[in-house]
This record gives sequence, C-alpha cells and structure tokens, in this order.
Amino acid sequence: MQSAVELVVLDMGGVLLELNDPLSTFGLDMDQHDFMESWLLSRSVGELERGDVNISTFASVIVKEFALPYSPAEFVRRFQSWPDAIHEGVPELLESIGRHHRVALLSNTSETHWNRDDIGGRLTPLFHEVFLSYRTRNLKPEPAAFEDVIQHFSIDADRILFLDDNPLNIDAAKRCGMQAQLTRGFDSLVRNLGPIASTFRQNED
Repeated sequence: MQSAVELVVLDMGGVLLELNDPLSTFGLDMDQHDFMESWLLSRSVGELERGDVNISTFASVIVKEFALPYSPAEFVRRFQSWPDAIHEGVPELLESIGRHHRVALLSNTSETHWNRDDIGGRLTPLFHEVFLSYRTRNLKPEPAAFEDVIQHFSIDADRILFLDDNPLNIDAAKRCGMQAQLTRGFDSLVRNLGPIASTFRQNED
C-alpha cells in the first residue's frame, strides 16, 4: 500500500514546460531517445547544469562533442530557443495542489534557461522550493539530487511523489524510496497526480 503523498516534486522540461523537438532544434540525425540519454549523461552538459562553465564555453565544447555543422554562436541561439513555453493550465494546477500539498521543482537546468522571464519568472512563485542543478550542483539521476530534497523537507521519501519525463530519473527516484511516475506533457501530469489534482479538475469542469 502506498503512503499518502505530502510533497509533490516536479521536473520542468517536458513536464511543466513544452520543449521544442531537440533533433530539429539542433539539427541532429539520431534517435530522440538516444539523444536524451546522451544529453543527460554528457559530462559537458553536466558541467553547464552544475554551473561550472558559462554558456559560451559550453557551446564551444558541445559543438565538437555532437559534431554539429555550425558555430558555437549558432548553437547558443538554438539552445536558448529549445524550451518553448509553460503548458497552458500549469500555473492554475500548481496553485490548486499547493493549497493542500507542498510542491517543489527539481530540475537539471542552466542559468540561461531559468533566467528567461517566461520560465523562472513565472514558475518561482508557484513552488514552496526550487532545486535547480546550477545552484545546488546536484544533477539527476545522481542520488544526491533526490536526497537534497528529502533532507530539506525532513520528510519520509515514500511520502514524496516525483514526476519526470526521463526514465533514468524515475528509476533513480524509486531507488531513493520515492513514489515516481514517468510523465510527459500536461495531460500526463494531471493524470499522474491522481486525486491530488481533484480540486483542479473540479474547477476546470
């Protein structure tokens, strides 16, 4: 029997935020699953999302790493446009579940993306706490990223529901004792929240 959820922890890209197709965005000839796994496990990406390097340095390295046929400056332009927009309904949903549950954001992200007014500016007020990799220096799927959340809230891991769009992160959260569901897009988000989203559903009806 699952424990009652006290804390909801959400990923950003692919869950709350629509991402443009990375293969088209970066001009890649590869399978999307392979790209997402390569991106998540890339040492260069990790350095950016831990805040160890700036965007210019990262661009110079990643262009070589993925053998991209354009300049680092062009990569930066494409990278900035990778996140599209927050899903319609997300602010209302977060406000609804935040009345009865604590809500946190756990995201591997860069300062470049978070500092967009239409991303960080809109999401920050909707959470009790945000855990951003470039600030915490902890990256999913490393256990430290999840343990940081558990320790901050002083809560049993099995009372945390974690929603993310990457299977590697879901598996890691489960190993840390969390309830976790693979979640891609707004409809999947509402569905996987289950009864937690009931107030939001009533308002929508």
